[in-house]
Amino acid sequence: MTRPGWTEAVERTAGPRFRAIVGAVEIALRAGILRPGDRLPPQRDLADWLSLNIGTISRAYAEMQRTGLARGEVGRGTFLNPVQATDGPSSLRTPAPRPAFLDLSHNFPAHAMHHPALAAIRPCFEGGVDVDAMLSAQVDIGLGRHRDIAAHWLGRFGIEAQADDVLITCGGQHGLLLALMALTRPGEAVLTEEVTFYGLKSAAGMLGRSLVGVRMDREGLVPDHLDVVCRRTNAKVLFCTPTLHNPTTATMSAERRREVAEVCERHDVMIVEDDVYGFLPDPLLRPLAASAPDRVVHISSVSKLIGPGLRVGFMRVPRHLVYAFGIALRASTLMASPFTAEWATRLLASQQIDRVVADLRTETEARQALVASLMPERAIMSHRNAFYFCLNLRNGWSAEAYRQAAEDIGVGVTPLGLFEVSSLHQNGSVRVCVNAAPDQASLHEGLEKLAGLLVSGAPPTVRFRAAI
Repeated sequence: MTRPGWTEAVERTAGPRFRAIVGAVEIALRAGILRPGDRLPPQRDLADWLSLNIGTISRAYAEMQRTGLARGEVGRGTFLNPVQATDGPSSLRTPAPRPAFLDLSHNFPAHAMHHPALAAIRPCFEGGVDVDAMLSAQVDIGLGRHRDIAAHWLGRFGIEAQADDVLITCGGQHGLLLALMALTRPGEAVLTEEVTFYGLKSAAGMLGRSLVGVRMDREGLVPDHLDVVCRRTNAKVLFCTPTLHNPTTATMSAERRREVAEVCERHDVMIVEDDVYGFLPDPLLRPLAASAPDRVVHISSVSKLIGPGLRVGFMRVPRHLVYAFGIALRASTLMASPFTAEWATRLLASQQIDRVVADLRTETEARQALVASLMPERAIMSHRNAFYFCLNLRNGWSAEAYRQAAEDIGVGVTPLGLFEVSSLHQNGSVRVCVNAAPDQASLHEGLEKLAGLLVSGAPPTVRFRAAI
């Protein structure tokens, strides 16, 4: 049997040998060098080629079977399974914090900071609730008083809305799902930024919608490229995040927002505006929905304002689409819980809300100031009001190699490949969530580790891309 070319990557990969074998197989699968259904070499042959003992090979094969990368068939050998695409940072599925590990891979890990305005929030949750009325209420788009408060909250951002224009959702992610269900059909092309929130990717994949990426710059969507893609695809829906784009922090200027809206008007494209971070910038930025209310579905939520445990969001929908969104809402959850909507709207209507926003901005700005002082200026894309920043890698690092090396020294980050609409190229960047640290001291320590890793550079043995 001839030695396969992919095995050469094992010898150029650092770390335990069994992990190097697993990593080389997975990379070869993703690159198309190996394919699902291929048979792996007999263990003894691979041991001879790599000058390793048979126990190491057996451990590698067992690990691949444990993770689902491969399957063993008695009397036939070990065969490869399709690579399972991830739909979010692994810590979303394994939330238990590890000792001495700082998970900056997503906004709200188990050890994330306590809300800086927690003392102000608690009084809003006190007071009697008409439990009987809440339990018996079944209104798909939400109770009228909740929608009325949400409409007034949206008015703070320049969005004209009445209760009849607003739907109560189970958070921002639910809003994305509803927009896909109500505005698109299976197989249709849907436009979005070339890197986009992985929750949108997951929802589109589950519903059979094809995402098409639009080129970005420091202000987000590039209008000229959006125009080209609209003509090429004839797509009729655009999902975008104009303010504090996740993960790049790109934020559209007023002029850029106008240009994007004009392109969509010209091609009769509906815009779904993900504005869950819209309350953070100071001064506030005018949402697309404020300027083009008949063309924009506006999504917001309270998870970034209060915490992810309160699964409540608001959608401002053009009046002629409310019925279609109501159908989607009933098909997905029937309705959002009026209990959680009660707590959320109490806070939004309270005198404490301004302090909540101000304290969260102050804490976020302090954390971003740490980023600016500790990370190389040219290596970061950041915004003083963002919960995260984008770290552009250098010195030979690939995103996956850097993620693994960072994890080895106790810090979790997320490769931008998780956010890419197209996997035709590998993005050499990672996202780091500053508000995921329990306090500024631990964030300082974690950022120092990440900066040191970036400066020291990748050892030649862990340059995965060169290894294939």
